[in-house]
Amino acid sequence: METIGELEKYLEEECYSFQEISVGKHHAPEGIVIEKEGDRYNFITSERGNKEIMKSFMSEKELVDFTLEVLKRNRWYKAHLVAWVWNDSEIKSAEKELKEMKIDFERNDIPNYSKGKHAYRIFVFGRDVLLLEAFKMKYMRY
Repeated sequence: METIGELEKYLEEECYSFQEISVGKHHAPEGIVIEKEGDRYNFITSERGNKEIMKSFMSEKELVDFTLEVLKRNRWYKAHLVAWVWNDSEIKSAEKELKEMKIDFERNDIPNYSKGKHAYRIFVFGRDVLLLEAFKMKYMRY
């Protein structure tokens, strides 16, 4: 992989989440920003509208290689919310289905989400999200 365009295509094909990655046509409100500025290729973090260049490269390939290394170390860059329900029995049912499908997942609940109401959530990672359209229709209830 040599170019930012190739990186973007790879991230799309591998189902990275663009919630925190800005590259090419994808623009996240905060997170990692990959961009060329003048003759430099920059790996930037953005938070609350403030951008900070974390690392700058002379070549596009160096930036692409570094970015891939960073993204591959943290599976949450590939995380997709596939279940959001309001009771324990529903989330247990969702977990059971994912285990039967042998899909890796992680629970990430929010206690007292709204007026003491507990939100039960499940995330899956990468291409597994492609297998779960019907599952999401069943378990996404926010």
